[in-house]
Amino acid sequence: MWNGHTTMKTTLRMSGAALGLAISFTAWQVSQGHGIYAQTWLAESLLRTAWVRTQASGHQVKPWPWAETWPLARLTIPRLEVEQIILSRADQTLSAFALAHLDSSVLPGEIGNSVLGVHSETYFGFLKALRPGDVLILESLRSGRWRYQVSAIYIVDKTSTFLLEPSLNRRLTLVSCYPCTVQDDRRYVVVAEEIERV
Repeated sequence: MWNGHTTMKTTLRMSGAALGLAISFTAWQVSQGHGIYAQTWLAESLLRTAWVRTQASGHQVKPWPWAETWPLARLTIPRLEVEQIILSRADQTLSAFALAHLDSSVLPGEIGNSVLGVHSETYFGFLKALRPGDVLILESLRSGRWRYQVSAIYIVDKTSTFLLEPSLNRRLTLVSCYPCTVQDDRRYVVVAEEIERV
């Protein structure tokens, strides 16, 4: 018991040091004129740190102090070498650096249809590169690790809701704007079905 407590304290101390290093690096990058890249790097670092701390502590850890969200799961796409943190409360926040879970759907990894909102920058980053047959690995805080496979990709009117309906199987439904312009009235939807527990 004592060793576990010591390990957790060490992990949290290292996370604090990583946060301090990340902030220092960002300040340096901004002073060098690389503000956008630094913000992206800092946000992704803070999201990963929040995920690790949430796993270690079992408590909801916010990625930054003013955030109204916390990590629920991590999604990895081996073919694209992409890792995305899934945050809670998509209806209140949609980060350009993470996927956001829609509160009205089941939690990622549970039986049913888990709907994830995707910011337009994330869409351009990886969503449009997904193809039917691609494997997604979901690591959930509550449900363990699951392997999903992209079964279909749709472009639908933004008023269509049939892809958001409940499912009897584990499903991930990733939704983004399309074509991600000021006047977009369609949605880009990637559906992935669970194939096995990892």
